[in-house]
Amino acid sequence: MKIYIAYFFLFSFFFTNAQNNLLKDSIVSKQINLLNTEYIDFIAVKHLLYAITQNNDFVEIDYTNDKFRIIQNEITSIAKKSNNEIIFGNKNGEVFLYKKNKKIKLIDKVDAEIISILVNSNDEYVVYSNKSIYFKKNHFIPQLKTNFYGKVRSKYTGINLIQPDFIFLDKLNFLWFTFDEGEFGGNVCFFDLNKKEFIYENWLMMNDNIKYKDRNEYFKKLKETYPDKIKITEKDTIYKYPYQMNISSVTKGAAYDKENNLYISSSGGYSLYYQDRKGFNYFVNGTLVKISKKENEYYKSCFDEKFLISEKYKKAFGEPIARDLSRIDELRELRENVLTENEINVLGPIAFNKFDDNLYMYSSKGFQILKNSNCSCIKELIFKPNLKCEFHSNIDECIDLNVIKFEFISEKEILFLTRNNGIGYYNDSQIKYLR
Repeated sequence: MKIYIAYFFLFSFFFTNAQNNLLKDSIVSKQINLLNTEYIDFIAVKHLLYAITQNNDFVEIDYTNDKFRIIQNEITSIAKKSNNEIIFGNKNGEVFLYKKNKKIKLIDKVDAEIISILVNSNDEYVVYSNKSIYFKKNHFIPQLKTNFYGKVRSKYTGINLIQPDFIFLDKLNFLWFTFDEGEFGGNVCFFDLNKKEFIYENWLMMNDNIKYKDRNEYFKKLKETYPDKIKITEKDTIYKYPYQMNISSVTKGAAYDKENNLYISSSGGYSLYYQDRKGFNYFVNGTLVKISKKENEYYKSCFDEKFLISEKYKKAFGEPIARDLSRIDELRELRENVLTENEINVLGPIAFNKFDDNLYMYSSKGFQILKNSNCSCIKELIFKPNLKCEFHSNIDECIDLNVIKFEFISEKEILFLTRNNGIGYYNDSQIKYLR
């Protein structure tokens, strides 16, 4: 996706040294000290949450009475089966099942360090290790010739896979994992669990160095080249999943709604930083993608990359200055007049609330409910948690996305994983942070 930036400055200008800064909260909160640690991940089972600490301890926490116990050490990943039994793995490649009777059973051994374990809709587990994708007792290794499974400073060597920035197992049995390389872009990688094969490109394109006279000629050639992946219907052009789905290397979250539409939140897209003459800053960054099934294996995606812009700013910031040279002065003056305070909104993870059938997101503004109509989104603030901020701008505005993940355990109760405050528990009236 294209990135439009007005008055772009190096981010080093926008960020200062790491330090703590407390955001104002809209509700009462309290801190509960348990192990005094941050957490890597968690899953919820009824009134209990199971989490991995920064020191790789696997712990059970009862968030109703704030009691906890350490189950096992050196654990790197956890996942939940449909019957609420837990699968977890450690640095030595051992895969365990934590049963309902709280007994631990060793069920598999991988000759590698486990980075992530995920469970599909058939309750089958797949392991992403530092050596391979491990599924149904088999190792699957990407081709050595590709640099798709790495970063500029950490190339894939044919021996070691590196930890992805985001990993997700969708309902179609595609494991996809992303590598964010900042200014260098990034990669989105797929492993098809059904066909047991890697997909090295998620965009269909022509690389024949031919100069086409127009887009129609190019698309005609593209369709001829990929006749099994592109289909033209009476109303639309649709693609075989996962091609042309706008899945980003800077993905922050993914969630299905009750109709099995897949929503993806990511950074990038329409990214805008602007500073007016009075020193007020405007920074908006985030895109929401919707992927819908059209027929059989064919899908269509659409996206909204401007929904984070506040209503009062849409006329001034809804279009990039550089796109219309005749209106540069007009738009600049409009922005100068309407920007009377600092405005920062960066998109983070999303989740579907099965108790009220709504999609929710977290951004710099807090937790918000999302209403979607043909990929045009509107949002409504639910609450803004009180979080410690590690990174803030030179105008004392927090731009650190502290919430990494969240899920609903009832219509009004949320558990959310933070970077600096442990695990938050929200019950519609107050928040407590478990550390």
